[in-house]
Amino acid sequence: MSSIASTPATAAGREVVVELVKVNKWYGEFHVLRDIDLTVARGERIVVCGPSGSGKSTMIRCINRLEEHQKGKIVVDGIELTNDLKRIDEVRREVGMVFQHFNL
Repeated sequence: MSSIASTPATAAGREVVVELVKVNKWYGEFHVLRDIDLTVARGERIVVCGPSGSGKSTMIRCINRLEEHQKGKIVVDGIELTNDLKRIDEVRREVGMVFQHFNL
């Protein structure tokens, strides 16, 4: 995959820190994430909500590369997530995820 330009993109004039472009993920024949587009600016807080099984956790797991997406592009703080393990480690140092039991 191509590298990201060094100039950060902006969302409403603010630096973009997480960007998903047409992200797709399958588990076998089941299409979990379908053409997901998301832009999060530095300092912005978002809520991802939806019914059980709608792909919320899968999307977050793709952002910190605990799951691999099959199609599309994910960029975290200017680093495009590819199979380059060094780049993935850079992202994981900066991205956190709270694991929670499903019924909490």
